[in-house]
Amino acid sequence: MRMLPWLLVFSTLGIGAWGDSSWDKTQLKDLSGRLQDLFGNISQLTGKDRLGLYDVSTLVSRKEWGAEAVACNTSLTMPVGFLVTHHIPGLECHDQTTCSQRVRELQAHHVHKNSWCDVAYNFLVGDDGRVYEGVGWGVQGVHTQGYNNISLGFAFFGTKEGHSPSPAALSAMEYLVAYAVRKGHLSPMYVQPFLVKGENCLVPLQKGSPKKACPDIVLRSAWEARETHCPKMTLPAKYAIIIHTAEKTCNTFEECRRLVQTMQSLLIKRFDSCDIPYNFLVGQDGAIYEGVGWNVQGSQNPGYDDIALGIAFMGTFSGTPPNAAALEAAQTLIQCAVDKGYLTPDYLLVGQSDIVNTLSPGKALYNIISTWPHFKQ
Repeated sequence: MRMLPWLLVFSTLGIGAWGDSSWDKTQLKDLSGRLQDLFGNISQLTGKDRLGLYDVSTLVSRKEWGAEAVACNTSLTMPVGFLVTHHIPGLECHDQTTCSQRVRELQAHHVHKNSWCDVAYNFLVGDDGRVYEGVGWGVQGVHTQGYNNISLGFAFFGTKEGHSPSPAALSAMEYLVAYAVRKGHLSPMYVQPFLVKGENCLVPLQKGSPKKACPDIVLRSAWEARETHCPKMTLPAKYAIIIHTAEKTCNTFEECRRLVQTMQSLLIKRFDSCDIPYNFLVGQDGAIYEGVGWNVQGSQNPGYDDIALGIAFMGTFSGTPPNAAALEAAQTLIQCAVDKGYLTPDYLLVGQSDIVNTLSPGKALYNIISTWPHFKQ
C-alpha cells in the first residue's frame, strides 16, 4: 500500500484571541517525525478489524460538545486524495468537559468573527484523546484555502503551549485516519507526510480582494508518472489553450489519478510520445493534475507548444460542459499562472480548435471559455 500526498500544516489562527505559537524549529521537526512514524502504522491498522467507529466511545458528536446550530453545505466527493492536518495552539484542555468548551469557542470564532459557515475542520482531536466531530464526513470544511474541495481537514487541539500532542491524541489521530481509509472517505494511496508551515492559513480573506490562491495541483509523483525528458518551455507563455482529451472523464481522485497514469503510459508506448501531451489536466473532482508542468513543452499544438500552456479537461465536452468545480479550477490555474510569471499578463486564451483542425475542446466547453477573460477567437 502506498500513501497519498499528506499535507501537515501547523497553523496558528493568526489572531490574538488564540495567542502566538512558541514552537521552534526543533519542536516542529520532532512532531513531524513522530507523525511520520504514526502514519507509517496506518496501513497495518486498516487491514485489521480493530475499528468499530474507531471506538465509538472516543467520538464526541456535535450534539455532545454543544455545537451551535449552523452547518456548511458544500459536499465533498469521496474518497479524497489529501489529508491536511493542523495543530491549533492556545486552546489547552485535557478532559471532555473543557475540550468541548474549547471547540464551542473555536466554532463561535470561526462563525461570528471569520464569517465561515461552521467550525473549519472535518474532525478535531483533543489532547484528552477524544475525536470531536466538526463538519463531519462528506462536507467541505474551510481549513485550507485551495485544498478544501479535495481534502479532509483534521486538527489537533488542547495541547499545552509549546508541547507536542499527547500520546492519547496521537493514537486517536492514528485510528481516525485508519478509519477514514477503511470506510472509503480517504484514498488508501497516500505518501509520507511532509511539513508545510502555514501559520496564516486560517486568516480570513481580506474583503475586496478578488485574487484567489493557486489551485490544488496533484503532482506527477502523486499519480506515479514515468520519468521523462522533454523540451523546455519558453516562459512566460503567451497563450493558454483549452483542450478536452476526448476520452472518458473522472469524478474522484482515484479515478483521475489512474486515468492520467494510463494516458501517459498509452501515449508513450503506442505513439512514442515524449510524455503526456498537456501541461495540466482538469478532473471533474475539481483538482488540477500536473501533466508536463510549467516548464516543459506539451505536444498537442504544433507551432504553439513552446509558447503556450495546454490545459486539458479530462473527458468529452461536445454536448455537456465540465462541472462547476472543474471550470473554477481551470480559471484559478490560469490566474495562478499569471501571478507566478508562467503566463504573460496580456496572454490570449483560445480553444484548441482555433489553432488546430480538431473538435477539441468540444462545443459545450468552447461556448463557456468564449466568455472568459482574454478569449481570442
